[in-house]
Amino acid sequence: MKKYNTIDSLQFGIAMYFIMRCFSLGIAIDSYIHIGGVDGYLSPIIGTLIGFLPLLIFIKLFNYKPDLNIFEKINFTFKKTGNIINCLLCVLVFFMVIISYWNLLNFITSQYLYRTSSMFISIIFGISIAYASLKTVNVILRVSNILFYISILTFIICISGMIGNIKFNNLFPFLEHGLNKPLISGLAHVSYTVAPLFILLMIPKNKISNNKNISKYIILFYLLADITKFLVIFIVISTFGIDLSKLYEFPDFMVLRRMSTNGFFQRFESILATQWIFDIFIMITLGIQYIKSYYKFLFKKNENKFILCLTTLLCFICGNYIFKNNTIGDDFMIYKLPFILSISFIMSLLLYFKIKKT
Repeated sequence: MKKYNTIDSLQFGIAMYFIMRCFSLGIAIDSYIHIGGVDGYLSPIIGTLIGFLPLLIFIKLFNYKPDLNIFEKINFTFKKTGNIINCLLCVLVFFMVIISYWNLLNFITSQYLYRTSSMFISIIFGISIAYASLKTVNVILRVSNILFYISILTFIICISGMIGNIKFNNLFPFLEHGLNKPLISGLAHVSYTVAPLFILLMIPKNKISNNKNISKYIILFYLLADITKFLVIFIVISTFGIDLSKLYEFPDFMVLRRMSTNGFFQRFESILATQWIFDIFIMITLGIQYIKSYYKFLFKKNENKFILCLTTLLCFICGNYIFKNNTIGDDFMIYKLPFILSISFIMSLLLYFKIKKT
């Protein structure tokens, strides 16, 4: 009988799926549109091909000393600077949690509850996320299993309902400005999708049951997450056209309003959009789990619930006030965030080359 305190390869792959999509809503999609232009749908394809390199490094780091988590691996490899690198990565995760929470609040307040105080919404979501953060990684991954099937079902409904709205003439002229812009957007895609994956390195490989085929699951869910991103941006641009797509703050959500249910459902797009809320929710809870794991590693004791709640509260306060307005926030997400996320690539490369020398 399977124990409830174990993690299997499928759960690990599903966690990958959610983390890779956490910056999709209103961030990665906007990057494809504003940087890639009319050829923005090529960005996920280019980014997927480029992303295999950091993904293989991720697999290499995951397989290295399978009984250790990321903090222990870094300290073992970098004797003198390990604590500094671990601290820097923890700050980066804290920043990703703040960004994800800001994006979630921005989406909820602008598309669902625009007459409700953002602070009230923040408190409601904050309580649920704080409660989830008190649970173990195993529990969160079991919940993500259920959310994954709901997410895939809603995604299939979305794609099926939007096929009739595709206008291929909106995809032309092909390579209007050459391959340069889709390539730049493709590089941003790698930062949005692969960079946050290091969070999962807090789980030692030996803690995962039937881990012999874990690399296959990693590649499978990597491709699945990127395919969903390609289909979304393809439908957005082919439905709206590039000029109209640039006008919407959340074009991936707005395009769902073109779906027709013949009056059977009202605001059906609001139900289908829960898939993106799941992405962000899992990202935030796993990010806080990473911070919690770092606390346990640093102080060599179990997490303090007061410290955990205080950390969660700080994330939510910063998430409310990190940007003065949405214009500043959107500009930061598209043009600056990929460079900050790439810090994890630099750290991963340092660890990878250090391991190769040993």
